[in-house]
Amino acid sequence: MSRFKAPSAEELARRGLYPDGSPIKTVPVRARNDDGTLKADDPSTHDVNEAWEEKPVKKKRGRPSKKKD
Repeated sequence: MSRFKAPSAEELARRGLYPDGSPIKTVPVRARNDDGTLKADDPSTHDVNEAWEEKPVKKKRGRPSKKKD
């Protein structure tokens, strides 16, 4: 038995996550190999595009920039 409670649905929503823990907002980005080069799409798999992957959107933090007059 753990002394820590699982986060509630409201807490997960505040963190930007679905109740199952997956991120709410994602953007498509180019997939990269281990050495940093871009991956190519495998033409033998028509239903999957290996060249693109989904990345969660990071929350913006910090102070907004000042307006220039």
